[in-house]
Amino acid sequence: MPKMTHKEGTMADFVARHNIKIACEWADRNPHMPDWNDANHYKCKLTMGRKQMTIYFSQGYGVTHEPEAADVLNCLADDSAGVSNARSFEEWAEEYGYDTDSRKAEKTYNVCVKQAARLLSFLGEDLYNELLWETERL
Repeated sequence: MPKMTHKEGTMADFVARHNIKIACEWADRNPHMPDWNDANHYKCKLTMGRKQMTIYFSQGYGVTHEPEAADVLNCLADDSAGVSNARSFEEWAEEYGYDTDSRKAEKTYNVCVKQAARLLSFLGEDLYNELLWETERL
């Protein structure tokens, strides 16, 4: 993990500074969270110039607006930082209160690892590090 210096700004600042756009459509379910039935599920496409990343995103029924780019990036940054800081599934599971013997927890971990790699590809290394380590979370 790079050494954290100062915060570069908020998620909204990051989104505006890098002209990241989002388009969301409602989804019946989130394939990564099949047990979360009392939520609003979306398939969201983030774009930055010619680059794009499509991701499923869910939020509780109490949140009445569609996800914004800052919302999605905030969650991706949290998840990506979590797997980046862990040396193994077991360390990650212990940090986040999961059973280290759970296949379901391991599946969640693997989704986070894959999404972190996709986020890195979408943003590039410099912006990825800025998002994870220098941008204030919501």
